[in-house]
Amino acid sequence: MNKQADLRLNPHPRLYIGPGELLRLRRKTQPRWLAPATAWVEGNAAKWVSVPRLIYNTDTHNALLVRAREVQVRILTLLTRWYQTEDASYRDAAMAHVRMIGEWDCWSWVSMRHGKYNPDNYFDLSYGENSATLALAYDLLHDTLAEEERQLFLGIARKWSFACGARHCRPKAAWWFGKPDSNWNTVCAGGLGMLCLAMYEDIPEARALLPRVEESIEPYMRHLEKTSGAWPEGIGYWNYGMYYAFMYLLSRENSTGRKHPLLRMRATRQTLEFPMDFAPNGQPCSFGDGNGWSPLPFHYAVAKRLGCRPVIRGIDAWLRRSPQSMCSPDWAAAAGWLMFHDGRLLARARPGKAAAKLYRGLDWGILADRTNEPELYMSIRGGTTKVPHGHCDLFSFNVCVSGEKMIANEGNAEYLDSTFSPRRYDLPDINAQYKNSIMLNGAGVVHGSSLEPAVIFNRRGVSGIRLVGAETMGCDMDSKPAALFCGRLALLLLGRVFLVVDRVVTPHHGRIEARLHTHARVKTRPDGALLRGKRGALSLAFAGNVPCLLATATTAPTTPTAEPARVLRWCTRKLHTDMVLATLMVPGESAGGVDMERADGTIVLKVRCRQLSAQIRISDELNFLDMRRIRPGVQISGGGMSGRGTTRRR
Repeated sequence: MNKQADLRLNPHPRLYIGPGELLRLRRKTQPRWLAPATAWVEGNAAKWVSVPRLIYNTDTHNALLVRAREVQVRILTLLTRWYQTEDASYRDAAMAHVRMIGEWDCWSWVSMRHGKYNPDNYFDLSYGENSATLALAYDLLHDTLAEEERQLFLGIARKWSFACGARHCRPKAAWWFGKPDSNWNTVCAGGLGMLCLAMYEDIPEARALLPRVEESIEPYMRHLEKTSGAWPEGIGYWNYGMYYAFMYLLSRENSTGRKHPLLRMRATRQTLEFPMDFAPNGQPCSFGDGNGWSPLPFHYAVAKRLGCRPVIRGIDAWLRRSPQSMCSPDWAAAAGWLMFHDGRLLARARPGKAAAKLYRGLDWGILADRTNEPELYMSIRGGTTKVPHGHCDLFSFNVCVSGEKMIANEGNAEYLDSTFSPRRYDLPDINAQYKNSIMLNGAGVVHGSSLEPAVIFNRRGVSGIRLVGAETMGCDMDSKPAALFCGRLALLLLGRVFLVVDRVVTPHHGRIEARLHTHARVKTRPDGALLRGKRGALSLAFAGNVPCLLATATTAPTTPTAEPARVLRWCTRKLHTDMVLATLMVPGESAGGVDMERADGTIVLKVRCRQLSAQIRISDELNFLDMRRIRPGVQISGGGMSGRGTTRRR
């Protein structure tokens, strides 16, 4: 391993916040659209200049990480205001918070739980965030530090970050080291790496640790090449892990003056699109824990660095639509936007055409009526449950209409001790019970299962994604496969309506159901249901190859203060061995209809709604065959089997 002792670094400030970013803070006039960010920085800096008591909840999950983030936000905000005003009181308050970090008796919540307070016990996320905070503060203050202040920084770094990093940031020491699919890797290694760059000439340990940081982070970034840029932990943890990955990589480039090879990868450019694809119009439609996202300044900075103009347009559209999102209290985002955004919002991109998109390798897909700010949108989950922060949500989907989520998986509203315990998959918010998926005999997708590689197609007038995987249904009472075939085909017809077809074949008689969860107002009717949101509506129609019924239920979230969802359950009435269900989703309040027939290994569906009348043929293996437009006068009954109405309410 190269120790890189001869690495020559640029003068301070040299991390990802460089001289150009600091100059933006002193613009005589800020763009009007940045006013919320300006007000947030001014208001909170004025509040924190007196170094008030921290407000983090000491009883919450990973409380010391929450504490670390609160102090990081305070320090960056205070230093931003100092650069804006040259008022030394903000600088003094930032230094007081640095001293606070040095006075803590424990950095790691995990260590605290075990009663182990030695500084080198366990390098966890809090260490990564505290290290990044020290790095940025040291870098931004470097040229103004008195010797006592400089020694304070170096002493804290030696005692905590470098002592613990030397023990854990190496192969086979910490589980997160080199982990290709966990945010822990980049938060821990990236935060430590930024501190190594900031103190490179001052502490020998920094020069020794920097190659290990590179060794750990590279598999994380290379993993993107296997997933077309997608992230298995979902969009929330994409923001977290990539924040620290890109902070480090940009800091490395700025410090050395050399382009980093990991920023040259095609997958690095692809990953900038991933969270935007799964948060249409600001609606999070990802899968697993932490299903929430808004763009952070690092995202914009990397897009600018790589020249990804479509990504910049998308971020600017988000900021134009939701300016308050610039003021996220968790990441000092407001300060970052003032530093990194050049102030010019690009014009919105053209809408684009209806299409399906699949992130191969992860097999998460989307169907949308247009590529930018879609009016009709679906995200759908293929791949495997064997991912960090994953749920038992294979086959499931989320649907948005007019920028509003109408159908969505239910997720966990908070982290509890059980969330990361052996009982994780007993929680209904994490197992299959509250997912828009397929249920067989009352049970859904089992943890540890995977689907076959997804199939995607875009044809004239039809786009679709096919998911198949019988193993997801687990075993029957004889410990043999519960399903011989289990699949779902999601279709976007003419860019106007969704049609989802499910088929399950079992060795013994059983019941299947397709579940849908919603927080919209629900009105059931004999041939389906109507969902009314704040801005739009979605009409549902159902069909089956055997008699079915529509039942309703309400969830019981693990967090008692979370809002329960209404559940629509399209179920077979009796037990069968070969069952096909169809769900038609039509934007608006006008009811649609779908009929189903089967003949010679083919499933024939006749769809009628205001937007189109068509016949769709699908093979028994759920391969799309063709679609034929039919005359509006052709009679299609509301729902059921072979034209006979079998929909019932209960």
